Amino acid sequence: MKLWLASADVDIVARHLSSGVFAGVVTNPAVVAEAKRDRVEVFRDLVKIAPVAWYQLLAGTESEMLADAERMLAIDPVRMRIKVPSTRAGLAVIRRLSDQGLEIMATCVPTRPWMLFALAAGARRIAPYGSMLQKRGIASKAEEVVAMQEIIDRQGSTAEILTGLYDPTEVAYYAKHGIRSGFIWAKDVDAFLTQPLADEAASAFGGY
Repeated sequence: MKLWLASADVDIVARHLSSGVFAGVVTNPAVVAEAKRDRVEVFRDLVKIAPVAWYQLLAGTESEMLADAERMLAIDPVRMRIKVPSTRAGLAVIRRLSDQGLEIMATCVPTRPWMLFALAAGARRIAPYGSMLQKRGIASKAEEVVAMQEIIDRQGSTAEILTGLYDPTEVAYYAKHGIRSGFIWAKDVDAFLTQPLADEAASAFGGY
C-alpha cells in the first residue's frame, strides 16, 4: 500500500519523509493555509524534498482553475501533481488536464456515481469524501470507500483511490479490500510508526 503524508510544513515533511515509508506529500487548501506562506513558495520548497507533491486547486470557474493549475505545474512539471475538486466545472478541468497527459486526482468525491463521473472525465486517482455521507448517517466512510474500490475492480480500471487513514488498524483493513493508497496526517505519524511490539522484539536480541 502506498502511503502519503498530509502536510505542507516543510520542516515536518522533511522529518517524516526520512522514515522511508511515504511516497510524497498530499495537501488541500486548508493544509496549505496553515503554512501561512505564499503557496508557490511552499511548493517550491516541498518539491525539493518530496518525490511528488499534490496540490489542490481552489474551486472556481473552469478558466480560473486551469490558470491555477498552469501556475503550480510550472514550479516543477515532474514532481508537481494536481488535485481537482469534482464540481461540475472541476469535471471539465479534469478532462482538459488529463487530455494533456497529466495524472489528475479528483477530490471532494462523495458518492460512487460521482466517482464514475470523475473517472469518465479522465481522473486516474480518486480522493473520496465518504465522511460527508457518514456525518449525514447515510453510509459509513469505510463502506463507501470499499464499495468504490469494488466498482473500480469490476470495471477493470487502473484508477487508484486515495483514502484518509486515521488509525493504524485501518491500513491493513483498506489494503485487504484492495485500496492501494492512503494518506496520514502529520500529527498522526508518530502514532502510526511507533510499534512497541517491534521494539520489544528487537530489544530481546540484546547487544553486541
